[in-house]
Amino acid sequence: MDRTAHLQPLGPQRLRALDCLGGNSPRTPGYFEPATDGDIFEAFRRHVGQLSQQWAAETDPMTVSLLAAGRLLCGDLTAADIILDHLPAQAIKLDHGAGRCRVLPVHALAATLPLPPTLADTGRWLAGSAEQAALRAWLRDHRDVLHWIEADGVYRRGT
Repeated sequence: MDRTAHLQPLGPQRLRALDCLGGNSPRTPGYFEPATDGDIFEAFRRHVGQLSQQWAAETDPMTVSLLAAGRLLCGDLTAADIILDHLPAQAIKLDHGAGRCRVLPVHALAATLPLPPTLADTGRWLAGSAEQAALRAWLRDHRDVLHWIEADGVYRRGT
């Protein structure tokens, strides 16, 4: 089996989440080994669910946010609240790609939600910021009209 081709339908956000959760390293307990003949999206949901149960007692904000990002990318919109609860206090500066996992939760949120352009700057998404409050308000106002489109890995407005 060509692992890359098999996982490709998950899309970039879910693949990044897998990487950050140890899903691409056979030496980690979070390694993702889906069946070759099964539904890749269902396998991803099961995997994220198992990791979330396994690490349910974790209190480290980064771990909590990464797990929430995984659930968000499975269609669990309540995970968006958890990501917003754990925004960093200061902007995270990437160094040639280093730190990608630290920004994954906010990038997953920005990539999956149909946010207005005024809320698109994830660099301003900080704990206690006006943007955090605006994101919470936007989510509260739109939660009931957002629907998960699994194949695309995004939420769309609908009725």
